[in-house]
Amino acid sequence: MAQEKMYKAALEAIDQGQTARARDLFTRLLRSDSSKADYWLWMSTLVDSQQERIYCLESALRADPDNEAANRGLIILGARQAGDNVTPIPLIHRNWEKEIEDVVEPPKSAFHRIKNSTVLRLALGLVAILIVAGLIYLGFSGKKSEPEPVVIYKVSPFPTKTEIPTITPTVTRTVAVRTRTPTVIGPTPLWMFLTETHTPIPIYVNTPHPVIEAYRAGIRAFEKSDWAALLEFMNQAIAMDSSSPDLYYYRAEAFRLLRKPKDAVIEYGKALDINPKFAPAYLGLAYAYEAIKPNTNVEGELSYSIDYDPYFLDGYLARAKFRIQNGNPEGALEDLLAAESLLPEHPITFVLRAQAYLALGDPIVALEDALHGHELDITLLPAYLTLANVYLTLQDDQQALDNIETYLRYVQDDAEGWAVKARLAYEMGNIDQALDACSKGTLIDEENAPSWYYCGLIHMQNGDARTAVNDLVAAANLEPLNFDFSLALAKALWADDRLDTAVLQYKNAEAIASNNSQLVLVYYYRAQMYEQATNLTKASQDWRLLLDLPSDQVPEEWRILAQERWDFINDITPAPSMTNTQAPSFTTTPNPALKLTNTPTLGAP
Repeated sequence: MAQEKMYKAALEAIDQGQTARARDLFTRLLRSDSSKADYWLWMSTLVDSQQERIYCLESALRADPDNEAANRGLIILGARQAGDNVTPIPLIHRNWEKEIEDVVEPPKSAFHRIKNSTVLRLALGLVAILIVAGLIYLGFSGKKSEPEPVVIYKVSPFPTKTEIPTITPTVTRTVAVRTRTPTVIGPTPLWMFLTETHTPIPIYVNTPHPVIEAYRAGIRAFEKSDWAALLEFMNQAIAMDSSSPDLYYYRAEAFRLLRKPKDAVIEYGKALDINPKFAPAYLGLAYAYEAIKPNTNVEGELSYSIDYDPYFLDGYLARAKFRIQNGNPEGALEDLLAAESLLPEHPITFVLRAQAYLALGDPIVALEDALHGHELDITLLPAYLTLANVYLTLQDDQQALDNIETYLRYVQDDAEGWAVKARLAYEMGNIDQALDACSKGTLIDEENAPSWYYCGLIHMQNGDARTAVNDLVAAANLEPLNFDFSLALAKALWADDRLDTAVLQYKNAEAIASNNSQLVLVYYYRAQMYEQATNLTKASQDWRLLLDLPSDQVPEEWRILAQERWDFINDITPAPSMTNTQAPSFTTTPNPALKLTNTPTLGAP
C-alpha cells in the first residue's frame, strides 16, 4: 500500500516537472523492490547521463525480458541492435481532401502594410538613404573590419552503427584559439592511430543515488581511473547511506585497484551481506583472491556471478579467461558463445576465443578470431599478445616480433609478454635478447614459469648447467605437470653430472607424457644417458621401447640409431660408430625434421 502511494506521488511529481523529487521517490521504490520493470522505465527518464539510462533500461529488461518499451529504448540509444521482430510505428494517414470551413483571413504582413501606405513607403526610403550614406562615409574613413572567424571542424567521437565506422564532420563557426601542439612523452598512444575513438561499455553497477552527491562524484572518479578519489567519495557516501551494496562494492573496487586486495575482500563481503545475490561482488572477490594468491581456483566465485545474473557479460568473459588458463578451452568457448549473444562484435570476446582455439591446437581459426578482434579495436593490447602467440605457433617470426614489440612498448610490466619475447628471440637465435627478456620476466613475476624455462634453456646452451638446473627447477615446481619443463630439467641434471637425480626426473617426465611424441623424447635421450652411465640393461630397454612405438611417430634417423644401438648391446651386430658427448647440449633451433613439441629441444649428445 505504501509503495502504491509513493508510486502515485512519483508520477504526480513527473507531471508537475519536479524531476529531483520524482527521482528521489523512484530511488526509494527501487531499493524496496528492484524487480518492477515500470520503476526502472520511469527512472530511465529521470537520470542525467546516457549510461545511466542504458543501465535502467537493461535493468527493466532483466526484470521483464519481454518489455517492449525497454527494448525499443535500448535500440534508440544504440545499446542493442534492432531484431527482425521490431516493427516500425505505423504511419498516421490524414485526410487532406476534407474541406476547411469558416476560414479566417490571416492578418496582413508588414510588407503588405508598407506597400499599401504612402507614408510608410516615404519613411522607409529616407532611412535607406541615411544607411547608404553612413556606409559610404565609413568606407572612406579607413576603418578596418574585424577578421572573419576561422571555421573549425568538430568530429563526433562516437562511431556510427555501420560495419565500417565512418565520421561525419559537423561544421561549427568557432573562433580558433592557437595552442601549442601537444608533445607525447613515451610511445605514441594507440588511440592516436584511430580514425575514431572506441565507445566503452557502460559500467555494470551505476544505481542512481540522487540524494548522495558523493556517489555521483565517486562514479566520475571511477570513470577517470582515479582510485584514491573513488575511495574517498565512497567513504562519504557510506557515511550517509550504509544500506546499499553497490557503495561497498565500489569501495572494494577502490581497494583492489589500489593493490589492497585483502581490504577489498572485506568490503565485497559487506556488499554480499546486504545482498547475497549481488553478482559483481563475486567477480570482484575472484579478482581479489587471485591478487592475494596467484593460481587460486576462483571458478566458483565466477560461476556465482553468472548464476545470479545470467546477463552479466564481464562474468562470462572472466570465467572464459580462467578456463583457458586452466586447461579447459572447451568450457571457455561455451562462455564466449554466451558473451557474444549478449554483446555481438565485442573485441575481447574474439581475442579470448582465439586463445581458446590456440590451446585446442587450431592456430588457423585462432588467427582469424585474433585479427577480427584487433580490427574491431586496435587499442586492445591483449590482441597484440595473442597475435604474437598465434604467429609463433605458425612459425611466422616477423609477424610475431612486430606484435610482441608493440605490446611490450605499452605494457612493460607483464611477465607473460617478456616470456613470449624470450621464446621468440631464442627460436630466432638471438640469445642475448632472449636472456634479457626472460630475466625481465622473472624480475617482474617470480612465479612466471615460462620466463624461468627459457632462462634455463639459454644458460644450458651457454654451457652453464648449474644455473640452468636452478632456473628449470623453478619452472618445473611452478608447473609440475608441464612435460617440456620436466624434460628440460632432466637434461640439465644430466649435463650437470647428477645422473641419479636425472634418472628420477626422466621417470617423472615419462609419467606425465600425454602422447607418443613425448615418449619418443624421453626414451631417446634417457637411453643415451644410460649408455654414458654404462647401464646397458636400462639403455637396451629404452631403445626397445623407442622401436616399439609407431614408426610414423619416430624420426627415421632416430629409429636407425635405436636399432643399431639395441643390436650392439644385445650382441647381434658389431658395434656401430656413435659419437658420445659428456652431456646434452641445446641447439639454437629445433631439428626441422622433428616436429614433436612446441618448444625448442635439446640437441642429441
